[in-house]
Amino acid sequence: MIKKFLPVLILTLAAGPASAAIVVSEDFEGYANTAAMQANWGATGLGTLATAFGNGGQSAAHPGGAINIWQGSTFSLTPTATQNIVLTADLYDDATSQNERLTVGLRNGANPLFEMGHWNQALPQPGGGIPKVEHYATRVLGMYGNESWMPIDATLNDTGISAGWNRYEATFTLTNVTVTIDLGANGTIDGTFVSTGAPSANAFTDLRFGGASGVSSAGGGFNVDNITLRTVAVPEPSSLAALAALGVMGLARRRRKTNASASTQA
Repeated sequence: MIKKFLPVLILTLAAGPASAAIVVSEDFEGYANTAAMQANWGATGLGTLATAFGNGGQSAAHPGGAINIWQGSTFSLTPTATQNIVLTADLYDDATSQNERLTVGLRNGANPLFEMGHWNQALPQPGGGIPKVEHYATRVLGMYGNESWMPIDATLNDTGISAGWNRYEATFTLTNVTVTIDLGANGTIDGTFVSTGAPSANAFTDLRFGGASGVSSAGGGFNVDNITLRTVAVPEPSSLAALAALGVMGLARRRRKTNASASTQA
């Protein structure tokens, strides 16, 4: 009986505490034109609907400058002991210039303020090295380590940049925010940045894309697709302990079976 239901118990415990709730899920597929997109993303931003280009179907194109802010629903999100916040977005890099200032971000005014994407400034290096111009960058203000523009990984554009869709993801917890980049959106993490400390007391209420803080992008624009904002439940210690116990039980049973088989063959 234990053998029959052990995998089911493990899957149930693993899936339960890690359940996610989608707050915003935007793939730009449901819009007929830019005006329809602006119903959810505002008419004051410079973003337009790209009907023939996306990381699967359509996307939004943005030249830099005035941002587009999500207006399709309202939200107020803060990481807690039981809930993390996760923001994911696919950004297209045409690789024609590193002189770009384009991001996807979460805010509540200037506190907290978070952005990830393309930034052309000479940025600090890990260990205090000489600042150098980066491309894949993030900004964390009013929370955690309060870093104003840092490279997601200081080595990523040492050999130049490549054209393609890149997947950015930020996970906000009670103790840090972890930003990752998957070049090529192929499932492999190519760079990681972690900012430690405490989150802001203010909730995130603003999801946006475009020029970072509305600034222009001299080197051209980008496309954005598959923006997802979600909450993810933090596994309870009791559930983790149960998973560990079940894992030990499964390992012990496997060893007994192996030993019994060896004795039989002998």
